[in-house]
Amino acid sequence: MYIKNTLKNRKDIQRRLEESEVRYRRLFESAHDGILILDSKTGQITDVNPFLEKLLGYSKAEFLDKKLWELGAFKNMKAARDAFKLLQKDGYVRYEDLPLETKDGHFIDVEFVSNSYLAGGTLVIQCNIRDITERKKVEAIKDAKKLLEEERQRIESIANTAHELRTPLAIIKGTVDLSLREIREGGFDESKDVLRSINHEVVRLSEILSDIGLITSKAWNAERGIYYEEIRLRALVKTVTRRCKVIAYKKNIHISTKSMPDIVVWGDRRYLEKMFLNILENSIIYGVKNGHIEISATQSKVFVKIDVADDGIGISKDDLPHIFERFYRADKSHNGSGVFSH
Repeated sequence: MYIKNTLKNRKDIQRRLEESEVRYRRLFESAHDGILILDSKTGQITDVNPFLEKLLGYSKAEFLDKKLWELGAFKNMKAARDAFKLLQKDGYVRYEDLPLETKDGHFIDVEFVSNSYLAGGTLVIQCNIRDITERKKVEAIKDAKKLLEEERQRIESIANTAHELRTPLAIIKGTVDLSLREIREGGFDESKDVLRSINHEVVRLSEILSDIGLITSKAWNAERGIYYEEIRLRALVKTVTRRCKVIAYKKNIHISTKSMPDIVVWGDRRYLEKMFLNILENSIIYGVKNGHIEISATQSKVFVKIDVADDGIGISKDDLPHIFERFYRADKSHNGSGVFSH
């Protein structure tokens, strides 16, 4: 009875081993990754699956009994030998991106993972080879798109910064023209104020040119930071208004402030000043001669609302959806740039 049970157990074990072998062979043959089985002592290839045969273009006979570094796909023989030695020592090797050459001479990129294990009492090495060529192409396209977007942002930033040059130059020219006119009329006695105004705009031009230099340098970053500080809104608006009065003088446009509380806001001074300059400059460009621009502010618990009202033609309903598009041209019939900037 004991012998009978022992024989039965052996048959069950044998059957399970055979079933396991069949399952393994099915997985081995149908795998969508390349698989190589190596002798752990010699590095000779003892088995290869159909996927790798098709991937590299070699027949099974061309794989078998060759050492890993003797296979034409692995051009760097020394690196292959070193990898095998490391595998013998540590039992595991992984390469995230390994170039292999196919039989017909073109290169593919693969992920190469090897580990050793016991199979039937014998130590073997299994190499899993995954084709990542398409993934690399997708990554390359993604990287190219990222570079193109960075370049687009760089060009856009250069255009924005170049656009800013117009305002200081217009203020300098307006100040000089006004001074020359007063000199001709014999009533010029504000040389200090004129020089102070010109100096302020020259400093601003220098800052803009520095921005252009930064944008065109390799260290430029589209996601550059914003410097936050406490800003007195009334003083900021007063500075911008004073700068724009020179431009407004040519069209005899009067700029005034109304209901401007002396409140402190948290923001980047240069960007806020730039924003107000753009708004006021557009109001002057599109405003009527002998017109009026009024600036006012109202404060709530969480924000400050600033209104800039002029007596120009306004913005049409068709153009309103586009006012935050950079350099959108609203109406070509106007003089000046006829663009919105922000």
